[in-house]
Amino acid sequence: MSDKFPPDYLSARDVPPSEKVVELWGAPVIGALDQPPKYRRIISAMPSAIRNVICVELLTWQVLNGGFRQYFWNSYGITAQGAIQGFRAMGLEMHAELTRQACALLGECFPDERLARMEIVGEAGGRGIDFNALDDAFYALEEHERESSEAVLDAYATAALNGQWQ
Repeated sequence: MSDKFPPDYLSARDVPPSEKVVELWGAPVIGALDQPPKYRRIISAMPSAIRNVICVELLTWQVLNGGFRQYFWNSYGITAQGAIQGFRAMGLEMHAELTRQACALLGECFPDERLARMEIVGEAGGRGIDFNALDDAFYALEEHERESSEAVLDAYATAALNGQWQ
C-alpha cells in the first residue's frame, strides 16, 4: 500500500480520516488480533502514525461501546499498548493515562493472549476486575472533550494518510 493517497480519496466520502485509516490499513491487523506473533509482525511493519491511529480507533470504539472490560475481553485488547503510544503521540495524555491504568489492573505483565485476558477480567456481572471508575472517567473525558479529541485524531490521521508523522 502506498504511503500517500490521492487527494480526491481523502475528500471523496464523508468518512472521518481516522476511519479511513482503519478502512485502508486495518483489515490485516484485525485479522491477526487473536494471533499475537502475527499481530506484532503486522503492526510493527506499519508506519508508526498509521499504527497509532488504528490502535486508538479500535480502543475508542470498544471502550465507548462497552467499557474497558469489553475491550480487554474481546480480541481488541491486544492493541492496548499501541493505543497508549498513539494517545501520547497525539497529545491525548488523559486518554493514555486512563488506558494505562486499565492495563495495570490486568497485572504487571500485560497478557497479549485473549484467553489470558478473559480469565483475568472475568465476565461482566461476575467476578473479575471492576473497571467502572475508569469507564466513567473515559466516558466523561469523551463527553467533555469529544470535539477536541476527535479534531486531534482527525488531524493526526489526515497527516498519516498524507505520509507525514511516520
